[in-house]
Amino acid sequence: MNDPMRSDIFSLNDRQPTPKRGSLLIAKPSVDDYVFERSVIMLVDPDEGDGAMGVVTNRLTGLTLADVLPEIETPEEIPVYLGGPVGHSMLFFLHTLGPQAFPECEDLGNGVYFGGKFEAVKAYLELGEPTEGKIKFIVGYSGWGANQLADELERHDWAVWNGDIDHSLLMDTDDSGAWKRAVQLFGDRYRLWLTIPHDPSNN
Repeated sequence: MNDPMRSDIFSLNDRQPTPKRGSLLIAKPSVDDYVFERSVIMLVDPDEGDGAMGVVTNRLTGLTLADVLPEIETPEEIPVYLGGPVGHSMLFFLHTLGPQAFPECEDLGNGVYFGGKFEAVKAYLELGEPTEGKIKFIVGYSGWGANQLADELERHDWAVWNGDIDHSLLMDTDDSGAWKRAVQLFGDRYRLWLTIPHDPSNN
């Protein structure tokens, strides 16, 4: 006899909503890939027939922006995050400053934006304007081919959150608690996820 609690919370057999631009994809606890383990992904482009694209927001690389772009002088060390396994020569940025600061950015909702004119970002940094909680720099991205993300949702690899979020969940430079905060968005239905150790053998 199936245990409905285990089926729902551990196996994610419940049907997920259709992801959209600005959705969060939260990895189930059993994902053990280095990039995606307990990851929180911001979906930038949903699958509209030609694949989907997003960025992991809570995986530090150990690099700073000065390591990646030494030509830009900043008064502080700015951490760089790993957005996914694809395109590690590409630099992206999430921010809360909007098109007034960085023209041509994409509005992802909840006060979070993606990209924009890099000349404006460079000028902002070189003026010594604050970055913590406002800009997150990310190398690489997570990509899915046509219908691939839908297939992964059918396998219950991800929980999808389409509701409101506090943008600090994505922008906080301390990435250690982001996955737990994202899981807590779902309330009691996923609370047992928070008790599962990284190594199940330690349970």
